[in-house]
Amino acid sequence: MVVAGVIGAVLWFATSLMGLGDEVDNFQRVPVPGKTTMKLEAHKYVVYYEGLTADEVVPPVEIAITDAKTGTPLAITPYGGSLTYSVSNHEGSALGTVTPAHAGVYAVRTVSNVRASGANVALGRSLTWPILRGILGTFVIGGLLAGSGVVLLIITAVRRSRARRAPS
Repeated sequence: MVVAGVIGAVLWFATSLMGLGDEVDNFQRVPVPGKTTMKLEAHKYVVYYEGLTADEVVPPVEIAITDAKTGTPLAITPYGGSLTYSVSNHEGSALGTVTPAHAGVYAVRTVSNVRASGANVALGRSLTWPILRGILGTFVIGGLLAGSGVVLLIITAVRRSRARRAPS
């Protein structure tokens, strides 16, 4: 069971990382500077800055997201905390959040005075829960199976010890 716990934990963690990579690959992106249109659903998105390294200093970037039909701008709220990722050839840092009131097509424009080669602004769901799920699942699976294995080893050792001492 100890071995199964270790293997299960490693497999869970690897699977979680692959899922996280798929999630990041599916983010919608616009180059910095640049503009594009994106189909957005009516839920919260995290706005990420992607550069050459996740820990780089994010240059000042102006981001505007507007309803393509009405021109109504969406409010981008600064991200409350720190979240960086480095998966699937993408490295990014959370800048803010945005929640469209309705699903539709939105115009996204980025402007920056600093030219950063390969820089993008990406919109996607928060990676906080997938990261936590991967880490917690690894510890739960590994802890439960490995812990159960250790308990079984102790019980077996105690029973064998008692069996040797018992009169025949």
